[in-house]
Amino acid sequence: MGYYEQKAPPVRDDRLELTTAFGGCVESLLKGSKGGCTAGCARRFSQANACQLLLTLQMAFTVPEAVTVVHGPAGCGSQSNAAEFAIRTAAAARGVKRDRFIWLSTNLQNDDIVAGGRDKLAEAIRYADRTFAPRVIFVALTCAPAVIGDDIDEISADLQREVAARVVPLHCPGFKSRVVASAYDTFYHAIIRHFELEPRPGADYRLPFEYAPDHDLKEWQFQRERSNTVNLINASSYGAPDEKEIVRLLNALDLEVRVYTEYAHYDDFRKITMAALNISLCNVHDDYLATYLEEKYGMPSLVSGMPLGIAATGEWLLAVAGRFGKEGLARRIIAAEEAQLSDALLPLRGRLAGRRAVINGGVIRVAYIAIMLQELGLEVVGLRPYHYDSLSDPVYEKLREHFPDVDVNVAASQMFEYMNILKRERPDLCVSHGGSNAWAMKAGIATAPLFSPNQASLGYAGVYAQARHFAKVLANTALQRNIAENVRLPYRSEWYEKDPYSYITGQI
Repeated sequence: MGYYEQKAPPVRDDRLELTTAFGGCVESLLKGSKGGCTAGCARRFSQANACQLLLTLQMAFTVPEAVTVVHGPAGCGSQSNAAEFAIRTAAAARGVKRDRFIWLSTNLQNDDIVAGGRDKLAEAIRYADRTFAPRVIFVALTCAPAVIGDDIDEISADLQREVAARVVPLHCPGFKSRVVASAYDTFYHAIIRHFELEPRPGADYRLPFEYAPDHDLKEWQFQRERSNTVNLINASSYGAPDEKEIVRLLNALDLEVRVYTEYAHYDDFRKITMAALNISLCNVHDDYLATYLEEKYGMPSLVSGMPLGIAATGEWLLAVAGRFGKEGLARRIIAAEEAQLSDALLPLRGRLAGRRAVINGGVIRVAYIAIMLQELGLEVVGLRPYHYDSLSDPVYEKLREHFPDVDVNVAASQMFEYMNILKRERPDLCVSHGGSNAWAMKAGIATAPLFSPNQASLGYAGVYAQARHFAKVLANTALQRNIAENVRLPYRSEWYEKDPYSYITGQI
């Protein structure tokens, strides 16, 4: 089982060959990745970086009846309160009741860094169990206690004898990884090691009922559930509208769907091993969990491909259908959906045709959005994936067929490179997460979110929703122009005259 048996998962930097620094075309990126050269790219200057702690916390916060203890200085959890409204809203949209949203901090001080934070962590776990009676207590390890060597697994195991809740360590110190996506591995590693993934004792783990060999009806029900039930693996960058659309398409294939891991109750995980197929919507999120379930339980998985865009949704649906011998049904669904979507997009295409766009975000999503924008008639002039690793090669080989020469800047939070690119390309539209979009607006450029929890982006409904939103923001850019005229950017004019990748070393 390898690293699944370790206390902490390996960070992406060690598990995969990756880079967070690159500037060039898709062809060069693929050549460097396959030749092992991109891993040597770095920056002589780095403006900022993201921390895997916050993303790990956001995933843990979604689990109902859970309390999270952030082991570290109080400031490490300072952004957590901002997530409360989003998580409550997203839970309600999924029909999951969230009465409360609770996180605690061990509030380590200078003296604790010298003496260790074991006693404070133990006190916090006892307090959480006694006061809130949760089903799960997550213990998130931050940078400071990781440096001094606090063993949260040992502390959690000792406290497990005293408390009723399941105590689950999360190893997410930000300094250990350059890639925020390591947070997905951290969360899934905790689930693998500390959640029950099989039915309760007394039942064969393969069976959704107490073993009764003389009950033919139950055996038939079991065989049907195994053949028609799939697990849809969800993560932070998919909202309830996306889940609704993907479940709709899977139901059209006569498949039953269970959604994991966010917003799933602790007891729900006992059913995760009772499905015919695990379906991932992005390998950046889910390859760690899907690989474990395949190795441990022999469960097949579909990890490659994302149903984002017209052609991609059809390809994804056919790939799922192929696992069940339902390709004919899938083709009929695709034909009907594409015909309806084509009619709906007709009045929007004229408002989008010829507009130039830059996309900034997760490595897989930006590639699929680029192809979707081309399907809608826009011209893609730049991609900015947060990182690039070997798992991305198949997707970018497909991207190369559409955009062999498009400019690719692999970067996370390097706004100085981003602003240089925007100044050079002058796109009409930037599709990105909120923080980067704020900078694009300061440059006077229309923006659209890469992902919104309240708007579909996947499937056929997602294509229409995004096209309508793109047309809307491009129709009136007065706000962006007004901001650009009244905001002074922090970069000197000399910087805009330089190559945006001049601080990247080891370029192919």
